[in-house]
Amino acid sequence: MKKLFFVFAVVLLSACEDFLDEPVRSKPTLTEIFSSQESVEAFVNGAYDGIMENDWWQINFFRQITDMATDDCWAGNTEQSRPDILTIAHYDNVDVGSTYFMNFWNYQFRGITRCNLIIQEMDNVDFDEDLKNRYKGEAKFLRARFYFELVKNFGGVPIITTFDELLKSEIREYVRQPEAEVWAVIEQDLIDAAELLPLKSEYASKDLGRATKGAAQAYLAKAYLFQEKWQEAADMANEVITSGEYQLETSFDDVWSVTNPNGVESIFEVQYRSDPTFRIGGVFGVTTGSREDGGWSWCVPTSNLEQAYLEEGDNIRLRNTIIKHGEPVYGDPEVTEFDAGLSRNKSARINRKFYIPTEYRETPYSPRNLPLNHILMRYADLLLIYAEASHFAGNEGEALAKLKMVRDRVNLTTDMSLTGDALRDAIWKERRLELALEQHRLYDLRRQKVNGVPRIATVMGPEGSFVKYNTQESTDEFELGNLREKQSKGATFDVDKHILWPIPHSEIVLTEGRIEQNPNY
Repeated sequence: MKKLFFVFAVVLLSACEDFLDEPVRSKPTLTEIFSSQESVEAFVNGAYDGIMENDWWQINFFRQITDMATDDCWAGNTEQSRPDILTIAHYDNVDVGSTYFMNFWNYQFRGITRCNLIIQEMDNVDFDEDLKNRYKGEAKFLRARFYFELVKNFGGVPIITTFDELLKSEIREYVRQPEAEVWAVIEQDLIDAAELLPLKSEYASKDLGRATKGAAQAYLAKAYLFQEKWQEAADMANEVITSGEYQLETSFDDVWSVTNPNGVESIFEVQYRSDPTFRIGGVFGVTTGSREDGGWSWCVPTSNLEQAYLEEGDNIRLRNTIIKHGEPVYGDPEVTEFDAGLSRNKSARINRKFYIPTEYRETPYSPRNLPLNHILMRYADLLLIYAEASHFAGNEGEALAKLKMVRDRVNLTTDMSLTGDALRDAIWKERRLELALEQHRLYDLRRQKVNGVPRIATVMGPEGSFVKYNTQESTDEFELGNLREKQSKGATFDVDKHILWPIPHSEIVLTEGRIEQNPNY
């Protein structure tokens, strides 16, 4: 049986074969490939590509499906019959053989393989030691992110930390390691990366978007948060806060503005350059956009999310988060009555954060090649990580102070007498309002617990608040007027099954069952 990832390694080292008309007489060795500073930089740049592969359907769309599986979003597109998406978004006979799980799994391990190769071979190349350390820090940061994506979606996974290990092992020999061991790898990689990487302010403008010390520390704080290591999470988040490298944008309008790439709030951000000729650029504005505006109407906001903003009196974030059919588009004076495509969009709403205003669109408009960068970690998220961790660590004064900072920006008052569960709930609610549609909600609902029960079990399931809202309470004319996506989304959620996604069936087959499936799939 072929060795795990060996096929990938061969493809990587002999990519030029397809362009030759005669047999290949030799293949370069790793030493020959890693022969210069330029070759190392090329491999590091290639590792970044694994975060957001340019093929939208490979991994980007899976992240949107995870948002569809929450109370923030419907699957949305009611024109196309896509049971492969709906079964995941609705927790209804989730397919363990779904290409979305398989591709996401494979692309994370592809990224890990690239990082392992860089870390292993870099020391054999003679060039500036400071730059070499930075590249090593970038590779360790990226490897940690790939494992972070795997563990939060699938739980324990195989751990491979050297390239040689791949070449020596048969695929059938691999087994899943416990979650705690995966988290330990993530923690150590981020600790190492933070020691090796420069601050954001120390990068030249041409290098903006690369991993930084602050990004490594912010992700380490989040890794601690996921494991309920409250004091460690608070301490690490505070390292980022006190560094002075980041601050909240003065106006919430600027957070996701196409005119504000790598803004003061951005901690880690995927860089997109629009170039229709080479078909490069962002895709989120297309997949979430109206079908009447060149989009596909997937992952559309729910009226339940809109109600959360209205109940809070949170008009600033509402207008920057949701575009509603028949209403003006905030920040786009050319669109006074938006057409969301009622018959083709479950909620008649779309995501404002990924929308490109008319004046900033290319001519001709090429909606698959958008110039909007994608923010993966921002300062408001970090402040709320600090607030939540501080609350659970017993420092409610600090928790309140950081909660107030986030709310002050959008002109909302904060009850400074909050304590105990009321403070906890306020922080959790703030995460929803602040970070909606940015692909955090599912993982927050899974990790947050009340009396030991994951919150998602109180939102989804036959007695879940979201299911009851849609089937018993909602009066929303748009959602109730388009029942081609079932109103009972989430009713079949099972907390004993759906707290993780299934391990791709192909991995279980290839390892002859040594990689075991998650419970009840």
